[in-house]
Amino acid sequence: MVLSTQAQNKNAANYNNKIIDIQYKLVPDVVKFFRAMEGGSLTDLKTMKEVLSKDFEKALKKINQMKAFEGDIKLRDAALDWFNLYKSSLDSEYNHILELAAKPKDKRTSDETAKLKKLAEDLISKETVVDEKFQAAQLEFSKKHNLELKEYPIGHK
Repeated sequence: MVLSTQAQNKNAANYNNKIIDIQYKLVPDVVKFFRAMEGGSLTDLKTMKEVLSKDFEKALKKINQMKAFEGDIKLRDAALDWFNLYKSSLDSEYNHILELAAKPKDKRTSDETAKLKKLAEDLISKETVVDEKFQAAQLEFSKKHNLELKEYPIGHK
């Protein structure tokens, strides 16, 4: 889910929407990467992962360059946490996940299947915390600057 703002406070809305636009540009490639996991070749998955990692690096640079909005830095910092989690997981956990996910299910040992499940559950847990923190920061920002948030489901802009 993506929340963008309607323009009661145009500068605040633009600030929020700049972050959302950066985030939203990555979503289709992230979804494509996750869908390719089952049944994708290890070479293709590693290539996709490297491209995504570089895209997240560029996004982090853009977010890092954003100044506080009227002294308020919480939204930007929550966005940085969100982008950093994905960048970090692409550069570390996904190295292990890809090796296991690229292996056909019927060729995985029960230990490999359990390890893959545990890695995925751990990442989902981390993502949930960061997503909730970002949404809370965005809600606080919107209230502080009198913005109306509008929800956009992933895949719809």
